[in-house]
Amino acid sequence: MTICCPQLGDAAMRSQVAQAVRSTIKRCRPSFEQWRFSLFRSQSGMGWDLAISGPRFRKVFTLHGPADDLPGLVSAYIEAILPRKASQSTN
Repeated sequence: MTICCPQLGDAAMRSQVAQAVRSTIKRCRPSFEQWRFSLFRSQSGMGWDLAISGPRFRKVFTLHGPADDLPGLVSAYIEAILPRKASQSTN
């Protein structure tokens, strides 16, 4: 799994976002090693774009909120779009 946040200037925030993505993926879909997550300033300047790509999947979402909320926002979006593992979805 690759996590890229080139426009987040704060190293601690980059680390928090990366950890949030890793823990969410591990919880939801641990087999997603081939996936790439990129977070960058949206072209409009009104938020952040989260690009998720993997085998036969590519999607970009615009997140709105302060940079301090990015780890939670990123985790929430990933959890919302990724299907759960079969063992979790039957509970």
